[in-house]
Amino acid sequence: MLKIDFGSGYNPKSGYKTCDVTYAPFLDYVYDQEKSEILYCENGSVDEFHLRNVVHHVKDLSAMFECLKRYLKEDGLLTIIDVRKEYFEKNVILDIIWYRYVIPRYEVWFSREYRDYSKVLTKLGFVRIDYHICEEKEVSIWLKTS
Repeated sequence: MLKIDFGSGYNPKSGYKTCDVTYAPFLDYVYDQEKSEILYCENGSVDEFHLRNVVHHVKDLSAMFECLKRYLKEDGLLTIIDVRKEYFEKNVILDIIWYRYVIPRYEVWFSREYRDYSKVLTKLGFVRIDYHICEEKEVSIWLKTS
């Protein structure tokens, strides 16, 4: 069973392989944004992608979710934990402070406005099978369908 913490970078979920946009030597996989592919990974081989605080750091949501869909097995899952719309403005301020001043990582992009990723996933044929709120975050689980 292959589970990948997508965007895990420096803080991966226990028991999951790592994947991020950097070429850090400790990563299991690398997401090439320009080619929209996951290096060293086979199409249809992933059981679950876990995305925690990732969606608001992706410029092209459609391209990324299409990519993840290619690598997911049939009935594979996407678990997404990201900031709720009500807290998005506060999150942008924290991202600016963190990624520009505390730990300057200028390669990290972040959206300055809330984007509803559920519309993109629904259009791609994913079905939301769970949704709940955990403080300032929303947690959703999406099933890949054919």
